Amino acid sequence: MNNSQSSSLNIWKSYLLNNKSVYFVGTLMVLLTNICQVLTTRIIGWIIDFFSGVSYPHFFSKASKIETFYFFFICMFACRVLITLGRMGWRVTLARQTHMASAMLRKRIWENARFFNKKDLVTDFSKGNLMNASNSDVNSSRFIFGFTLVGLVDVIFLGILTLVTMGMINLKMTLISVLSLSILPYFVKKLSSKEVQRYKDSQKALGDFNDLSTQVISTIRLQRLTQTGNYWEGKLIESATKFKNSRLLALFTSLNYIPMMGGASIISYGVLFVVGVGLVIDQQMTIGDFVSMQGLIFLLQDPLMEMGFIISDWKRGTTSLDRLNKIYKNKKEEFLFKKGDRISDSQYVLSAKNLSFRYYDSDKKTPLIENFNLNLLPGERLGITGDIGTGKSTLLKILSGLERNYEGRLFFQGKDYNNYEHGQLREFMSFVQQKPFLFADTIKKNIEMDRELSDDDVWYYLELAGLDKDVLDFPDKLNTPLGEWGINLSGGQRQRLTLARALSRRPKLLFLDDCLSAVDTVTEDLILNNLDRELSDTTLIWVAHRSSTLKYCNKVLNLSDKAEVIHE
Repeated sequence: MNNSQSSSLNIWKSYLLNNKSVYFVGTLMVLLTNICQVLTTRIIGWIIDFFSGVSYPHFFSKASKIETFYFFFICMFACRVLITLGRMGWRVTLARQTHMASAMLRKRIWENARFFNKKDLVTDFSKGNLMNASNSDVNSSRFIFGFTLVGLVDVIFLGILTLVTMGMINLKMTLISVLSLSILPYFVKKLSSKEVQRYKDSQKALGDFNDLSTQVISTIRLQRLTQTGNYWEGKLIESATKFKNSRLLALFTSLNYIPMMGGASIISYGVLFVVGVGLVIDQQMTIGDFVSMQGLIFLLQDPLMEMGFIISDWKRGTTSLDRLNKIYKNKKEEFLFKKGDRISDSQYVLSAKNLSFRYYDSDKKTPLIENFNLNLLPGERLGITGDIGTGKSTLLKILSGLERNYEGRLFFQGKDYNNYEHGQLREFMSFVQQKPFLFADTIKKNIEMDRELSDDDVWYYLELAGLDKDVLDFPDKLNTPLGEWGINLSGGQRQRLTLARALSRRPKLLFLDDCLSAVDTVTEDLILNNLDRELSDTTLIWVAHRSSTLKYCNKVLNLSDKAEVIHE
């Protein structure tokens, strides 16, 4: 067993140990069901012998035949009631863990992925891969925490109880049954190996389709401008078809377990029927025993059928758990989760000392940013401009603490960024990116996020961002549902909505990365006036290409000229 499989099974074992009382009760419920199933089948044979005048267990004998029959009936009825109770019991214990484990696995994806570095989120764990893991991998692996275990316990107990009961009736018939099924494991092993490989192929195809879908949605405006919608539609259909075909192939492979297991049971039943008739004729077996044996053979089909699906579920489940475990074990950015000092006021809100930065994959000798120095007082406004590729957005990410792979020192409220807890820093800062990100939810929910705001507060922030009049024209106002990525809004509306969301956090330090590039100059001027009036105590750093956007900044830095900060 390789290390990844060992770690994956540790997740499974740890969950079982943490819920051992539930699994213990669930196992007892399955055992109760199995005992009653076997006993019911055996009682039917004894009832036939009772009516045939053949001997049956003395336990059922009563004073009269009618009392004996009533006692048989009561035992049968009690077994059926206990079977019903047992099935209800294992469903609310063992089977329920399928859904509980699903929530646990999804939660762990978020708990780990939110601490990944940006490079890994772009390369190994893109949005498509994480979506695939959260849906397909979780849905596949969750069964080995619940329903697969129900089947496993059922195979063990029902299989053993059935074979023991058959052996007590007639050992010769039981041995023939086992021999007729002995070739089955070989075919199951071959089929399971093929199924796992096809399942892996379908998972990869789904990840590729998710990534392509994300690209298509994010470039919808470009497609309209370049009239390339038909091309991307064709690519999506091709990718979806590839996933459909690979998934169907995997499903058809799984379905092969049904004829394989069913065929083996039919062969075993046929052999035993021929042998059993001879034993009855030779009076080596009663008619009741013969009927019980045939009933037990049918009962044995359940664990035989389940065995195939258990192997299939286990292979697919552990494969998916291996993929999930790579997410759980991936290296994390320590600064995102470590504890730190409390934030207190200082003379300078933000200070940079000899900052230099170079991308990890850059072959340029000169750093993108070199020996950068800055001091910002509370309420000051720094504008950053320059040509494309001069490092404007990169500098903004460094100053906001989102990029930590720099040389030099960076201070917030008098202390190095590394002294603070990342979550606490985000409470003091807001960052509006150049490319808006919106959820498929209402306008109000996109502004509230993890907090609750009154309608009046939401309207206030929409007004500051110059979006209130647009929203008033929508039929559902604040409850207007947005499509994925806010696709039913214009580019300028999306930018203003993300600005309103950032303003609703009431940040002490606000970073704006050319977030009004898609807004017309009249609306931009309105927004600038609003921000100048309402954010007098907020320190602001604003990247923009248009010089008019930075007219309220008291400091402007042009990265194209590598100039010093200019004081207006």
